[in-house]
Amino acid sequence: MPVFRLTPRSGTETSPQWRASSMRPHCLWIRARDEVEARREVAKATRVMPLPGEPDALPPWKNIDLVACEYDESKDVALGIIYVRRFPETVRDMQQRRLSA
Repeated sequence: MPVFRLTPRSGTETSPQWRASSMRPHCLWIRARDEVEARREVAKATRVMPLPGEPDALPPWKNIDLVACEYDESKDVALGIIYVRRFPETVRDMQQRRLSA
């Protein structure tokens, strides 16, 4: 089963969906059959708590405007585990490192 990387899109960190989510906008990896399952499993593993004065927020992980999701076997992630990198690294930095390796 492939591994997918979910990367929060730059500039979306202050959206109501992120503020309501139990998982902040960190890059993460998950093993799943496809992008839809990857997004669904991460959304199931996190909570969304409505904020006062804000409409009910959907999980940010399902929102393609907030999170990019792509195939990425750079991490060896066990099935059922979500690997989280809490320190932001841009996709460009990751691509440059991959090219130089």
